[in-house]
Amino acid sequence: MLDQLQYKQSVIQVQSPLANWVSVLSPLYQRFVPNSIKYRKNYQLAKLSDINLLALLCWQVDLGITDQRRFYRFLLSLGFTNLPERSRFNRISVRTWRILQRIRRGLVRTVFPKPSYTIIDSFPMPLCHPIRNHRAKRFEGVADIGYNATKRQWYYGFKGSFEVTNQGIPVAYTITKASIHDIKMVPTLIAQYACPHILADVGYLSKKLKCDLVTKHIDFWTPKRRNMLHNGVNNHLVTRDRRQIETVFSRWNNSFDLERNRAHSLDGFQTRLEQCLLVDTLRKIN
Repeated sequence: MLDQLQYKQSVIQVQSPLANWVSVLSPLYQRFVPNSIKYRKNYQLAKLSDINLLALLCWQVDLGITDQRRFYRFLLSLGFTNLPERSRFNRISVRTWRILQRIRRGLVRTVFPKPSYTIIDSFPMPLCHPIRNHRAKRFEGVADIGYNATKRQWYYGFKGSFEVTNQGIPVAYTITKASIHDIKMVPTLIAQYACPHILADVGYLSKKLKCDLVTKHIDFWTPKRRNMLHNGVNNHLVTRDRRQIETVFSRWNNSFDLERNRAHSLDGFQTRLEQCLLVDTLRKIN
């Protein structure tokens, strides 16, 4: 028999990564999701349980698949037979962002210690190429045209403002129109997660904002412009520490392509964002 040709079938590891995600998410789901969601009406009749659905969505992020239809076809090609119909699968998927958010926020509160400081910054989330800024219809009335100072170009879409810890953990965020100024988003971020010391870049310079935050016992540090009195502020030190958030943004774009969200509904847009943030948070834990 040694002289016979041997056929070795290639093995696709399907159960292993999915089972790993189920084992990771099951205790988090039981701990951080309230009973009003876990035991909602007719929950036992669902074809796909919440835990299995969350595991599939996290696995989707691991696979780097950003299109929901493509991911559904991928699951069918692997032999998944207990899935809902495609449109139903898409609908229940885009409504999971609240569960994903509860799990992520619960992890941040319980697992990570209080940071010594947090960093606030924003990045553009364009919905089309710049040449189509005035012709784009996607999210019409919700998104608008704003200016990206880093790339020195106008774009149509949203702006994501984020607050991360000095360890690179996202703790708060808000998505707004592209034309909204960064300073207006600071109170919203602080309402989600207040830290006594916050770093920001020159774009957040505002005497009124700084005075308002002092009344809340928050030190808001920003570099000074060249024509301003420094008053003992080490611009180089502040700038160096603030670059941590730029590293986080770069990691998100390289791993998840987060600046290019392909969702066509607001719930789908936020679900994709929460998927990526939860997976990134779990990776930082492990």
